[in-house]
Amino acid sequence: MKTRNLKCDGIYFIVAVKNQEEKIEAFMRSILFRMLYGKEENVDEVIVTDLGSTDNTNKILEKLQKDYKCINLVDWKTCKEIIDNMDKK
Repeated sequence: MKTRNLKCDGIYFIVAVKNQEEKIEAFMRSILFRMLYGKEENVDEVIVTDLGSTDNTNKILEKLQKDYKCINLVDWKTCKEIIDNMDKK
């Protein structure tokens, strides 16, 4: 799990999921392709938080995080901390 100090300005896409192993890979790849293809500079980060899945959702997200550098996979508590502590500079 990687965390970064995010700026208060920029575009951040936040996805919260739970037990979506059947759909999450296709959804994320579709969203990332549509959002990022040729426009990587427009999106600062894609924050994905797993809300306690009991299936293979988290494993799939970990694989996607390796494929896409912009994905920041975090738990819900960390996601909230990231949002609450965005750099105000």
